[in-house]
Amino acid sequence: MKETGGLERSMKKKNDKAEVIESVTIDVDTIAINSDDAELPERKGFFSKREKNSHRHLEKNQLSSSAKKSMRTRIISAIVGLAIVVPAIFLGDWIYFAVITFAMIIACYEILGCTNKRTFITVIVYFLFVASIAYWPLFKQMLQDGAFISKIDYYYQQIVLPILVTIVGTFFAFFLTVIYKDFTVHDACFMIAMAFLVGFGFQCLFYLRYFPITQFSDASVVAWKFTFSNTVKPSMLLVFVIISTFMTDTGAYFVGVFFGKNKMNERISPKKTWEGFVGGVVISFILSSVIGIISTYFGCPLFGETYNLSNNWYLILILSLLVPLFATLGDFVFSSIKRYWGIKDYGKLIPGHGGVLDRLDSILFSVIVASIFVFMLTKISDGKFDWAGFLI
Repeated sequence: MKETGGLERSMKKKNDKAEVIESVTIDVDTIAINSDDAELPERKGFFSKREKNSHRHLEKNQLSSSAKKSMRTRIISAIVGLAIVVPAIFLGDWIYFAVITFAMIIACYEILGCTNKRTFITVIVYFLFVASIAYWPLFKQMLQDGAFISKIDYYYQQIVLPILVTIVGTFFAFFLTVIYKDFTVHDACFMIAMAFLVGFGFQCLFYLRYFPITQFSDASVVAWKFTFSNTVKPSMLLVFVIISTFMTDTGAYFVGVFFGKNKMNERISPKKTWEGFVGGVVISFILSSVIGIISTYFGCPLFGETYNLSNNWYLILILSLLVPLFATLGDFVFSSIKRYWGIKDYGKLIPGHGGVLDRLDSILFSVIVASIFVFMLTKISDGKFDWAGFLI
């Protein structure tokens, strides 16, 4: 009985297969005999015209409730931050110096938080390293004069990357690897690199605010003299760079949120898109150029009275393009650092934005390129560039 049952099941399977095969009908006329007879679909090249019905045009994205809430928080935090920073910029002098110094202290604390090697000694060593680079023009001028004057603008008339501080700071950074077993050479190299970037960036923040005051004939280097010539005029260069950077970030954010489709680099920044990048650069370039030209037209030239609009208006356009490009680069560099260390934000001081470095990432790169650009202009004499004066 078992053999008979197995035979019946085997015959049933064969019959089922036969029925399936019989049910398949083949139209021989539709088969191409060779590849030449086959009608292949037309391939689309990169520059070929697309069909009108293709969905490659910009479409507005739908915002979720969390995205709307995040946007509101970012806007409120930005308004509060501007209410603190803007008066400090225009008042200048030691008021601006104190605000920027406070931001620098927080930035140093946040940098060490990346490595999770934050101790009292490492914080002190790192802050002294960064502060020495940021304050070096002040120290250098005081040593040359042998005295101290109350006007801080006097000291920041050039940008300097000191060799002595570099050597001493590098020595102490590697010395930490000896006294702390968990502080590795990798941590020391990261500390040194970020000290150069953050320290020089904050030095440039001082330079862009304090240098222009010497470029106006009606301005005077007198402490606490809050006049139009001493406050508004010298502030326009730094305000220009900050607005250009802010519009790059803001324009890229809103264009990316509403129209972003194509990711730039998901490995570093998953939310940034090419649409946002182009939108941010274009918006920043247009608005920055307009602000720079209007400011110069109404008696507040960005580069002082030495470089006027009628002869060198193109300088405003060049700087208006350089700033958003380097601001985007700075954003990516600091984002890559966060991805490497596996952190979302550098800190939690600013709701919706993260820490100080989350807001200053783009600005640090912007002020560095702007300071180098302006400092190079000061080394042009009689139509010739003074390389010896630039490479100090």
